[in-house]
Amino acid sequence: MPEHVNIGVIAAAGKGTRAYPRTTQIHKTVFEIQGKTLLHHNAEILVKQLGVQKIYVIAGHLEAQVRAAVKKISVSDLKVDIEVINWTRRGLAADVASLSDKISEPFQLILGDEFYYKPDFSAFLQFSASNRDFEAAIGYVHTPFVTKIRKNYSVLLEGDRIKRLVEKPADPPNDMLGVGSYLLKPSYFEFFRKTPQSHHSGVVEITYVLDRMAQETGKVFAVPLTCDYFNINTMQDYHQAVYEVRNDQFDTFSVSLIIPGGKHAALTGDVVEDFKDKVREIVVLDGAFTGEQVMNGFDRATGDLLVLVSPDGAFRSKDLPKLLEYMKDSDMVIGTRVTRQMIEQGSNVRPFVRLVNLFLGKLVDVFWWGQQPRFTDVDCRYLCIWKDAYLGIRPQLSHRSKFPVVELMIEVVRHFMRCVEIPVSYHTTQETEPYSFWKTCKNAISIGWIIIRKKIEFSI
Repeated sequence: MPEHVNIGVIAAAGKGTRAYPRTTQIHKTVFEIQGKTLLHHNAEILVKQLGVQKIYVIAGHLEAQVRAAVKKISVSDLKVDIEVINWTRRGLAADVASLSDKISEPFQLILGDEFYYKPDFSAFLQFSASNRDFEAAIGYVHTPFVTKIRKNYSVLLEGDRIKRLVEKPADPPNDMLGVGSYLLKPSYFEFFRKTPQSHHSGVVEITYVLDRMAQETGKVFAVPLTCDYFNINTMQDYHQAVYEVRNDQFDTFSVSLIIPGGKHAALTGDVVEDFKDKVREIVVLDGAFTGEQVMNGFDRATGDLLVLVSPDGAFRSKDLPKLLEYMKDSDMVIGTRVTRQMIEQGSNVRPFVRLVNLFLGKLVDVFWWGQQPRFTDVDCRYLCIWKDAYLGIRPQLSHRSKFPVVELMIEVVRHFMRCVEIPVSYHTTQETEPYSFWKTCKNAISIGWIIIRKKIEFSI
């Protein structure tokens, strides 16, 4: 009786059109969760849980990115022979069928744009060990969410045998959500050749092939999987998966507070006192609030989450829980000072200042329209960023910048990361500089030039 599956296939060829605009630049299977690509997560399932020794990765759209991700997997702790195969451009079913001259035994197929959190695939091994007479086995999970089944497919059963597969059912017949994990025998290739094309898509759909196998042989089975399952069709699907994982693990992440410019702020001690019970680590740096100081603070901090705050006491720890909550599905969360009800009377954020920041924020929106930013403030010195995200953009940050916040915003957006802006309270302090119309104009010109320069760099 087999105790493992020798061959695995990961489908990583599609264009991911429903996740545009991000998938114009980044292939869905290299989206990262928990610091690993979806491709890597699925390869781990094949190797560590099913004992696969050979993996074929079907690549097409943005093939170079997929190959680079495969190269990283090949030098990781996964001991597996992994080979990239070019797509057919005729759909998933045809891509899998193109392996007919390479596969002559049962193989495990996993769709590369799906994510399984805390997966247990042992049911596939138990099934293959106790059932020799089968043509295919299809994984499913139970779900109370009808909308999830409507987006995927459902199965009609007679015992544990699949009678029919129902693609995107308007009225799901049960709570069984079919997932993109299949144990297939080489007979799949024969059934593919005699399955007609879909009138809707113009290609042979894999669910049609499996449905035909089920009806003609009666030897297609349903295998229950234990996991949290996410089908990454859209960016919202991806953000939901990231949120669920981070939310489950959030208590394990540490928070560092960085306060640049502390030498010139008499109220720095108040800031430390305000935040000290809310974070694990506080890094205070002497000197001005500049790009160099911000980067020094971020580099020294050891936390998973880096919170940047100005040293003058204008921002309070009461807003920190809001920033952290949004960090569960964002790469950076930044405050905005344009909400009048949250600005203390007498502060230097006057209507003209808010208008200037709004204009510059919209300039960033327009310049990077494809990445869908939404900014109303470009110099709010209260933000939170994941340390990994910071390290990813660090080479593009300038030590000389006097306005490091707008540069952080732009680089996060440029790298197709998610930056969310939320209202925060802004308080008047003794350290707050008096309002100056001309200084506001001068700062606006400097920030505007940073935005333009970044856009030029991005376009070259």
